[in-house]
Amino acid sequence: MTHALDDTVPRALARDTMLQLALDAEEAMTIVRKDDHVARMYDNEQELLQNAVERHMVMATTHRPWTGDVDRDWSFRSGGYANAATILRFCDYLGHPLPSAPDIEGLYEAALAELLPTDGTVRDGSAAVTITCRRIRSLRAAGQAAESLALAAALDRREFFYGTGAEPRAGDLDFEIGASLLELGQAGQVHAALGELTQTYWESTEARHYSTRHRHSFVLALADRATDHTRRAVTRMTQALDHLTGFRIADIRHDVYELSLTLTLAELSADGSGQAVGLAEQALAIAERVRGRWGVAARARTPLSEAFRRVYGDIALLASRLRGPKAAELGLRVCLAAKQTGLATQMRAEASLLPTQLQGLVDQVLRAERIDQREQGADADAARRLRDEQEERLAELHRQIEKRVNPILAEMTLPTPTSLAALLRAIGDRHALDFTALPDTLGRRTNWFRTLTAPDSVVMFEPFDPGAALTHYVDGRRGRESGDRVDLDLGSPDWHQLGDAVLPGELRRRLAAATLAEPLELVVSAHRELCLLPWAALVIDTAGTRLVCRAVLAQTPVLTCLSDSPPPAVSGPALIRLVSLAEQGVSIESELRAWGLELSEDERVPLSRRTLDGQQLDLPGSPRISALLRDRTDCGLIHITAHGHGHGLDQHLALPEETDTAGRLSAGFALALHWPESTLMVSCQVGAVTNAEDTEPVGLVVAVLTGGGRSVAAAIEKVANLPTGRMAARLVQLVQQSGIRLDHALRLAQLSFMHERVANWALFNAYVR
Repeated sequence: MTHALDDTVPRALARDTMLQLALDAEEAMTIVRKDDHVARMYDNEQELLQNAVERHMVMATTHRPWTGDVDRDWSFRSGGYANAATILRFCDYLGHPLPSAPDIEGLYEAALAELLPTDGTVRDGSAAVTITCRRIRSLRAAGQAAESLALAAALDRREFFYGTGAEPRAGDLDFEIGASLLELGQAGQVHAALGELTQTYWESTEARHYSTRHRHSFVLALADRATDHTRRAVTRMTQALDHLTGFRIADIRHDVYELSLTLTLAELSADGSGQAVGLAEQALAIAERVRGRWGVAARARTPLSEAFRRVYGDIALLASRLRGPKAAELGLRVCLAAKQTGLATQMRAEASLLPTQLQGLVDQVLRAERIDQREQGADADAARRLRDEQEERLAELHRQIEKRVNPILAEMTLPTPTSLAALLRAIGDRHALDFTALPDTLGRRTNWFRTLTAPDSVVMFEPFDPGAALTHYVDGRRGRESGDRVDLDLGSPDWHQLGDAVLPGELRRRLAAATLAEPLELVVSAHRELCLLPWAALVIDTAGTRLVCRAVLAQTPVLTCLSDSPPPAVSGPALIRLVSLAEQGVSIESELRAWGLELSEDERVPLSRRTLDGQQLDLPGSPRISALLRDRTDCGLIHITAHGHGHGLDQHLALPEETDTAGRLSAGFALALHWPESTLMVSCQVGAVTNAEDTEPVGLVVAVLTGGGRSVAAAIEKVANLPTGRMAARLVQLVQQSGIRLDHALRLAQLSFMHERVANWALFNAYVR
């Protein structure tokens, strides 16, 4: 019998191992956060993990004189060694080994030596059981399944658990025995090793009430699947999940157990049961709940974040293998969850780049997100109340940011679960493409997914291979030195091959029915390498038709940023700042003519305010853009031409008059300004909204959209001076005609220059919210 998901067993084992290691590591870090006020100040998880290991090693090696007759140093030493080993193993398993890490297995041995001295006594039976189980899992996670199995099988179960108070950990021990056999390719021996315990222990003793009994059933179900008894595996897994639900307690460990069981049951059910989508939706909800409890930013470059991205990747893979609209919607939801922002952490790390009022706001967000340490010592009901209080604080802060600053900043700093119904309403009559690249728990490669949402609210979700053509193109673009001349042909890629690889077949069919005069409205949310692609230049058919000929293209950092209505037509007055060569700027002759402006005697062009039909208006206040935009302005368009540099919050425009910020208008500073509905930035690379897998899409474009902008036009990389000025001038002429949107004007300007080399027109994107 051939299964659609023939990697179910190794995937379930890898995912469960990862989640259990993450759970143990989080518990070890909680000790440090609780007892060390310095550790609570870390916002970078990698630094926190390293600090936690160091603190636990100090605990393990520091002598503490105790009063009384019993020296309890062994307890601190054992806990310190074990917790350091636990964090190190988790980081190593995720491919993020911490620097100068000591031998992990040696640390576990040292921890157990403190609990089991050579005189035959047992100082703490419960701790000995817990650390031994962690050591067995650690060996298996390190690829030493035979050693893990030998250690687990050598234990005298009655003596090992007797009187320790840790008897429920028998479920974990059973799981490790079965998992080791499965990883050794001995699935047929799992039932022989564990099956008889079903009657003698898990059904005939008080253990039948342990919630951890599900671990025993879990690994037997995996053995059933591995030996081609899928129906029996589904039945056993369903019983395991029912048992966990019936005997669970209000503890994060049980949420992790439930996530592992639920997603695995969804995968087992994918061979024909209609319940797979519902189970996968439940798994996504549990994953979001666990991630929220651990305070993990969705896309930070950290081990815990990597663990959740792998879970998201597994759910997306499952959704792509299922059929029907519900599966497609699930695929879109999980990709949006994976790309959802946690901008406050990144903003805190670069707080020096932010204006004062935003620094205070970010501090409020981080304090509200921090787990209440009182919860660690609370009972289940009290812990639940503390969580409810925290969620209310976060919701109120979200409302305050939305009201005082902007809905986008509220969503980027305190993201809320995506409502697909609201998203589909926002997309409206447009087509929308979402791209997401995710790892999975088997870790073999990055998987790409794309979702096409059509105006009839039909959602189509599928995996795809972007192909070697994209890799070749991106490597060529990334390989450019900043001082190189602009490659006007962009490496001469096969634009048709790129279009075939990236654009879904259904979208290409719909584009074929569109015309130059009646194009599709297409919004794209790119990811990773696709952020560097000049979408307008893609060829969609054998006749050589460019995508821009059949579609009005707009980009968005994430689809959840879209407003319910498309961006409005460009309106005036316009603020115009063209930085001339005399100010170490660029050639601006074409744009001067378009606006009817002239160079002053010193060959400079100060900030100007004009109606769209060319009438000069007075400037209300300081001749600096930042000063004018601190309060809401009546202008509907800003046109800036200047040098652009940098990435992230440090991405900036070179504006000499911005003396408060050393002649720069940076993305970090721009976040605090009130931007008009339309912005045109004629500068190199400030349109590069790099939506990477593990960092947030931050830059000037995002800052403008966050600050109230509805549409932005900007270049994604270095552009040639004179051709860019000509195209910008053409765009200005178009917006001076009443009633045209900025994204529509950009398309028409690009169409005007399509006879020229690709870099002269295709490197500008329109961004909308």
